[in-house]
Amino acid sequence: MPSALKLVDNPEDIVSQSDYIAYSKSVHDYSPAVRRLLDLSEDYVPGAERAFKAGHPAVWCQALNFVPPLLYSLGVIPVAAGEMGRYSSKEDMLIAEDIYQFPVETCSMVKCVVAQWHKRLNSGTINRILANSSGCEPYNMAWEIVKKRGYDVYSNEIIYRGPTVEGERLEQLIKFTTGQILDVAEWLTGRRQVDDEKLSLEIKRKNRLLGKLKQVLELRRSHPFYMKTLAIILTLNVGLNNYFGKPAEYEEAIDALIKELENTPISEKDLKTVIPLVWAGGTGQEFGIYEAIDQAGGALLGLRSVPFRLYREDVPPLEALARWIYDNAGAGAGVYARNVIDSEVERLKARGVILYGYIGCSFASVDREMWRRYFHEKGLACINLEGSFQTGAPTGQVLTRIKAFVEMLAA
Repeated sequence: MPSALKLVDNPEDIVSQSDYIAYSKSVHDYSPAVRRLLDLSEDYVPGAERAFKAGHPAVWCQALNFVPPLLYSLGVIPVAAGEMGRYSSKEDMLIAEDIYQFPVETCSMVKCVVAQWHKRLNSGTINRILANSSGCEPYNMAWEIVKKRGYDVYSNEIIYRGPTVEGERLEQLIKFTTGQILDVAEWLTGRRQVDDEKLSLEIKRKNRLLGKLKQVLELRRSHPFYMKTLAIILTLNVGLNNYFGKPAEYEEAIDALIKELENTPISEKDLKTVIPLVWAGGTGQEFGIYEAIDQAGGALLGLRSVPFRLYREDVPPLEALARWIYDNAGAGAGVYARNVIDSEVERLKARGVILYGYIGCSFASVDREMWRRYFHEKGLACINLEGSFQTGAPTGQVLTRIKAFVEMLAA
């Protein structure tokens, strides 16, 4: 297991994303639960690939929305393709640009993922990809390219729900989406059906974990520095969605974390000095940004992309999956996502918002600029960062900006 790797005690010795995780384990030497969560994160992709080679079904996907509960109920491991970004480098950018002819300005996340799939071609590892055509156009291009290279790719459709869509129109969307989910089940298993009992158990597991993570976030308000930024982002933005491929172990670690937080004395000094921050936008593999937040005294207490609306348990489980999608949809417009950020800022009495996106994602950059102007007009400090998705240290300019921003809030 990854925990056997040597720890990194000095941030100046960090040269890779694995080093950042090792350093985070060292920093959290007081918390077996956090270290366990970091172990699970570190072993997510390698562990899934080992399981696949041992005969356990697994599929690359976004590992969001209805996908994890459905796949786990079908006995399939959902593997978040974006997590491969931590193994990428400039070489991967060249693979995407030279071999697959991606323009230089294309989203770095998409190029990383395509290059990692290229490296895995004919290697005996996971060769099926569950795509989502509602993601973004560069990804839609990526699905088609790797399909021609030999991957088994299936793309499902998810339609956004506008804020005024109710009644008969909403029921049509629900009916359409339940059909899409059954199509995915048929592609994975050869049968266009789900096991209601197993799917119901997965929905109950997800609801249970949503409740436990809400409890973790509330406890962190009294213990803002107990979990550092990298650890909380990995636990929430990745782990809560797909459990790092190991549902039971993930839940055990969360239970242990809750006990640790409940038994830790509250530090009045921490509560007086903490700078509450909300993160809005993507969370890529530039782990050095998270370390910069910690060093400057910030505490990331809120994230826009963490959904906490429960799945319904009073309707058939397949319908519950579809309804959850539309209950959480932001209609594809930045103003609706902004409302979630606004709510987090108010709930936490946040003093600043960090807006982060990937180089080459022009759509998201427009949203971030709209959010920045909105919060500035409200008198709330914001910083708009654009970084690269692949591995390695962030640029010195990005680190300098984030440190200066948090230190400005402290002053």
